[in-house]
Amino acid sequence: MMTMDAVGAGTSDGRFIHVFGRDFPRDLFMARLFYLLYFASFGSLFPLLAIYFKQLGMTAAQAGVLLGCRPLVEFAAGPFWGVFAERFRKGKVLLLFSLGAFIVSTLAIGFVQPITPYCVVLDKNDTGGECKLLVPADKIVRGGALGYLKEATGFGRRKRDTANRIIDTIIDLSSYDGDGGMRIGQAPQYITSEKVCNYDEEIYGVLVSPPHSTRVYREPAVQQAFMLLLLLIALGEFFSSPTLPLADGCILNLVTDQPREFGKIRLFGSIGWGVAMFIIGIGLDYSDTFRNHPCPTKNTTEKNYILCFVTCTILAAAAMLVATQLRFGQEHEQHRPDEVGGLVMDTQINEVDPAVAEKARGKQLRTNETREQNEWRAALKAMMNIHFILYISGVLCVGFGAGNVFAFLFWYLQDLGGSPVLFGIASVVNHGAEIATYFYTFQIINKFGYMKTMYICLGANVARFLLTSWLSNPWMILPLQAVQGMVLAVVWATATSYVSLVSPPHLKGTTQRILQILYHGLGRGCGAMLGGVIISNLGVRAMFAILAFVTACVLGAIYGVNRMLKYDGIKYGHNFDDDDITYAPQGMPMGNAESKITDAFNQTSVVNTNYGTIGPDPQDDAYDRYVSNPYE
Repeated sequence: MMTMDAVGAGTSDGRFIHVFGRDFPRDLFMARLFYLLYFASFGSLFPLLAIYFKQLGMTAAQAGVLLGCRPLVEFAAGPFWGVFAERFRKGKVLLLFSLGAFIVSTLAIGFVQPITPYCVVLDKNDTGGECKLLVPADKIVRGGALGYLKEATGFGRRKRDTANRIIDTIIDLSSYDGDGGMRIGQAPQYITSEKVCNYDEEIYGVLVSPPHSTRVYREPAVQQAFMLLLLLIALGEFFSSPTLPLADGCILNLVTDQPREFGKIRLFGSIGWGVAMFIIGIGLDYSDTFRNHPCPTKNTTEKNYILCFVTCTILAAAAMLVATQLRFGQEHEQHRPDEVGGLVMDTQINEVDPAVAEKARGKQLRTNETREQNEWRAALKAMMNIHFILYISGVLCVGFGAGNVFAFLFWYLQDLGGSPVLFGIASVVNHGAEIATYFYTFQIINKFGYMKTMYICLGANVARFLLTSWLSNPWMILPLQAVQGMVLAVVWATATSYVSLVSPPHLKGTTQRILQILYHGLGRGCGAMLGGVIISNLGVRAMFAILAFVTACVLGAIYGVNRMLKYDGIKYGHNFDDDDITYAPQGMPMGNAESKITDAFNQTSVVNTNYGTIGPDPQDDAYDRYVSNPYE
């Protein structure tokens, strides 16, 4: 039972929600519920989009472009929404608009499908089932001789012309012919005269048949659907990209006095993602019924993904309803969407002396675009350090692998015989390991240091990718998914804190922005695109083997150079608290952006010759309060 009381002072408005015998601060309860629903909406659809696109007859390269463009569009849209939000200061209105755009674009994606003009059947009348024929979808009589009799006599319906209709058994060409000489992961199959007796390219054109489906598409129709989907996804991502940064900024305002609570609240997103994917996996396993399917058959492995689109829409609508209850505060308290990412990474920045922070903000408001460009140039110049480049290359490599796994792991498991139930369980294992590992990140880094932690994570990825490429039993992916969850949790948490430690304080926000672009944009986005190209040409096993090789090369380069230069990296100080690390399931957009609040450090004069040592300038006291002895 849920009730609301206006007593106590657990939040700034003093209201509580009574749920199952316990009292929860209203604002924080709504924040947790929003993250739970919003991330659950993503988890119910987006991990499965690749295999949905495969069912539409698309190649891995096309699916990789459709999935990989999302983080790239998100980063490109950030500055626009930052200026827009700063000008109008209507955070809640913009949040609701972006959620509405997400719902509309998701529904639009579900309506885009190429027409199914043909089916492949076994001719039982003439050749005893020895020859496969291409037949128009509307000229097939289902149900054998009884079905033909019903069609001819008009029993139970209007009599139809059966003179030119055929009694046949519809088949899934990929399951009937095995892989047809194709490597695992390559799709779709092209119809040829060797596979289908009556096929003539001059008459029918270029036809393709996706695996796990009885449909046959014209290739030009698939390409048209791809272009339309690309447009819808790009537009949808552009208009919906402010959602998470705006919500993060709102929640950050609620936990100003206890910033470490933000990470714990964000944890509900991972819970929602994993649970939603698990439930959808079970439901999808039984969703093999289609209304007016052009090529119906029994025992098909084709799935009806309408369930995913409907669930995603309902959960997003519920999140939108909850968002109306989020309290954004006064207009001057609202953050630009492109500032929130740095704020999330730097939730202890309130230790800066208020006078210094206010003076820096005043100066920042008077800066022009040239100043911004100089900051980026200065940050890039500061990053031109061999140790920093090597470390970031390791982070980029992990992001590249994460993008490929997010896009094509289920694509691969489906071809190995994996069911949607397995996909759901794998998601729970992945996110469960990810959540559990976040609580031990501090201990791991403090024990091994940043570089050794990176060695461990890259080594784990090498083993994981190799074992994945050798899989024959799809259920063996479960322990590897646990490893993935741990690796992603450790790498992202350590990368954000590492950048904060080794960057000059007055450039920290810019370097955080660069880190996000490298990991979430180039890593995840370009990783999915390049991985799709590799799969289309060499197969998915080769893609994972190449990932293992590249990761091993990066690991060897980092280790070799650091050994040669006798560099072991840095550790946390004993009083450093990592509770403010951002929690987000893999594949989700982050609150991406530079944090202009970190410009409070602009008054410092830091000479950082090795880009890792924090100078003893008195004005850095706020920073030094929680960072000490950065090197081992």
